[in-house]
Amino acid sequence: MAAEQHRWSETAAMIALWYATSIVATNTSKSLEMDAAVLTLSQLLIASGCSFLLLRILKLKPYRPMTSREELQTTSLLAFAFMLGFVTLNAALRHMHVSLVMTLRATEPLFTLALSTVVFGNDNGLRRLISLIPVVCGASMSALGSADATVAGAVACAASNACFAARGVLTKLIRARHAADNYSLFLHINVIGALMAGGYVVASGAPIILPDSTPILVVNGVAFWAYLQLSWLVLARVTAVTHSVCNAMRQ
Repeated sequence: MAAEQHRWSETAAMIALWYATSIVATNTSKSLEMDAAVLTLSQLLIASGCSFLLLRILKLKPYRPMTSREELQTTSLLAFAFMLGFVTLNAALRHMHVSLVMTLRATEPLFTLALSTVVFGNDNGLRRLISLIPVVCGASMSALGSADATVAGAVACAASNACFAARGVLTKLIRARHAADNYSLFLHINVIGALMAGGYVVASGAPIILPDSTPILVVNGVAFWAYLQLSWLVLARVTAVTHSVCNAMRQ
């Protein structure tokens, strides 16, 4: 009993830090006003550096390399969903106010529930769907009532929600099949995602214009790494749908 209480206390502390660092990351992302793909590339590069420092230089956590082609393929698919999720999220932040984007992001649990039910199968899918209706309806009504809402921003938010739902489900699959640890998996995702984002930036010809304030760019990248690493740690302790609901509450 005491061990279970300690575990939930640790999880609550992780969620609190996750929320705090996400506020810094989201607001600095908006203030930088960079191209969505270029900003995502910057975030993934800085996050890769932070994880590499933690695992390979300071060696504060053991590093586990990928051990099979199947694991590489599944991790690459996860990295693509992760990267595309942030490209579309950063695009939404360019089109709409932060608070409105976060309100629409609160509908993510619906996407996660649908995908996890298809992939894992769940007898309680209908009951969970009913329990999520107040959250989804509240977020949708709040967004539709805003004068700042745009079609492009709403579409970007929906795409972001779908990508992050896929992230949660794929992460659970990789852990179950390959016993991947949270820290090594996050490093692999950031590195592969950065390569994909870099390829997209080059192919699309997006202008690589750095902001006037380099310190804010660095703070954004470190906060991005911290809040997502914490998010992955929480995801390891709860179901994909529960994690998605926690993420919705963060919005």
